[in-house]
Order: sequence, then structure tokens, then C-alpha cells
Amino acid sequence: MKKLLSISGVLIALITVTNLAKAQDTSWGPMVGVNGSSIPDFPLSSNKTGVNLGAFLNHSKHEHLGLKVEVFYSQMGSNFNGFQDKIEMHYIQVPVYGVWYLNDKGNDFRPKIMLGPYLGFLAGASGSNTSGNNFTEENFKSIDFGGKAAAGFNWKLNPKMWLNTEFYFGGSFANIYKTDIINIKNQNVGLNLGLSFPVK
Repeated sequence: MKKLLSISGVLIALITVTNLAKAQDTSWGPMVGVNGSSIPDFPLSSNKTGVNLGAFLNHSKHEHLGLKVEVFYSQMGSNFNGFQDKIEMHYIQVPVYGVWYLNDKGNDFRPKIMLGPYLGFLAGASGSNTSGNNFTEENFKSIDFGGKAAAGFNWKLNPKMWLNTEFYFGGSFANIYKTDIINIKNQNVGLNLGLSFPVK
């Protein structure tokens, strides 16, 4: 069931991306990044380093406003200070950002601020915490809903290719555990880099 939900979420994102790609002022490309995640409601939780890998689409018809949709795999979870225990979680994340460009179209360097919600589809989980609790994929909800804020820039490398960067902070809006016995949320920061190409 969880695999089906993950696939459905990716398909919805792809349909959105396809529809946007039919419009003008649209670009797409691959992205890669690194993140530090934690589950701050767990005692002694500390940052766990993971990778992001996926693709994105930019769309902007207006001078300063745009839309960015991402679909990527993200390693998340938590380490625990002073212990070898850790929780490893694997998500397919789909953030949808509203983008505010700080200068006009036509500039080769465009700083930006981004804000928006995301859906995370759990693809796997394992590990234990400092209390000796063992966790599996069945302990966690299939969907993580939250928000992200980011800042970065787009830099034109040549007429058909832009470097896209973003430094983001994100977190869950609701409990990711299946029961109210434990009330925990994901929290992470990260840096993503990508190359975008125009959609003809």
C-alpha cells in the first residue's frame, strides 16, 4: 500500500510537471544535494547527513514571480548524541515552491526566495533510538506533509543552461508516527544544486 501511495504521488507530480512544461518560460533539469535531518522530539536527537537526488521544473511568466516543482529521493532520519543508534528514513519528496525573484528578467544572475508546502512519501525506514525501541517502515505514516523555505540563485552559464541553487529549511506539520504514543516530526536543512534547460 505504501509503495502504491509513493508511486501515485510521483505520478501526480509528473502530471503537474508535464502540464507546466507545455507553457512558455519553462525550464527543467536534474538536481543533487546534501541534507542534515533530525527528529527533534526524540531525546538526544542530532543531525544525520543524507543525500537528495531528483529533478525539478521552473515556470515563470511574470517579472518577479514564479513556480518551482521538485521530485526527488531524500535520505532522512536521525542520529543520537553519544549512541550508535540511528533512524534511517527514505522519502520521495515533492515540494511546490512559490518563487520571488529579487531582480528583473534578463539578468544573468537572479537571486530568489522560495516558500511552499511539500508531500513526502515514505519508501522505507529502519533503526532504533536511545530507549532501545526498534523501528521499521510499519511504525511510520506513509505520508509526511510539511513546509519549506529556501533562498538561492539562478545563474546563466550559457544561453541554454542555468545553474540553480537553493539552501532550504523544512519540517513536518503533523506527527509522522502512526500512534499518538509518540508525537514526532521530521526536520531538515539542505543544499541542492541543479542545471536547468529550456523547454521548447
